[in-house]
Amino acid sequence: MSRKARKCGLAAAVSVTAALWTMIPSSPAAGAQSAVRTYRGTATVVVDSYDYCGGPLSGERRFIGTSRYKMAARFVTGPRKSAAGRVERNPFYWEFYVGNIGAVGSFQLGSAHVVTASARDLGGNARDPRHLLGYWVTSRSGTSWSGKLVDSHRAEGATFNHFYGEKTIVPCRNLGTSPFLYAVNAGATVSGRVSSGSAAFTISGSTYGGNYRFRITFSG
Repeated sequence: MSRKARKCGLAAAVSVTAALWTMIPSSPAAGAQSAVRTYRGTATVVVDSYDYCGGPLSGERRFIGTSRYKMAARFVTGPRKSAAGRVERNPFYWEFYVGNIGAVGSFQLGSAHVVTASARDLGGNARDPRHLLGYWVTSRSGTSWSGKLVDSHRAEGATFNHFYGEKTIVPCRNLGTSPFLYAVNAGATVSGRVSSGSAAFTISGSTYGGNYRFRITFSG
């Protein structure tokens, strides 16, 4: 992130809720390891930052700066996730990581996850304790690949698609910032190509609360 953006800081509208369920490890079973592919490369990132300190009463959203940077990135694909008779709506399962996850400026994105819930429904009847949460819906034609983030799953407290940004310690005061986890809004898009040997695509979107808009271009 640029020094200018860090100094300005950001006012978060809403904190991201912690996950309610325990995530089942996303690695496919040993028998499916041959289908897993990892593409390593570089991501070029452009992030527009906003706060809510504009206007005469310091409550209006305002643009405060643009950060441009490059980071090492990793794109992982594998067999589609499935649970309790449901299969994710993607040609393959995928995860995408930009930078060192947890560091300011990094991203964590993924198509779906299987979580654990109660093994019984509200009526006390036994059910499959696994539950599939689909985040993205994408399609592929040849090597062309595109799609959209259709559900952030904030309602379930199980967001997975995140941007690690900053939050001002005191809103609208220049008293420093601290790292903060922002959920990516539904409506983010991906477009590019994925083949057996390479991947190149662009992801564009925004974070919940309107503090960031971003564009990531990856080649690996």
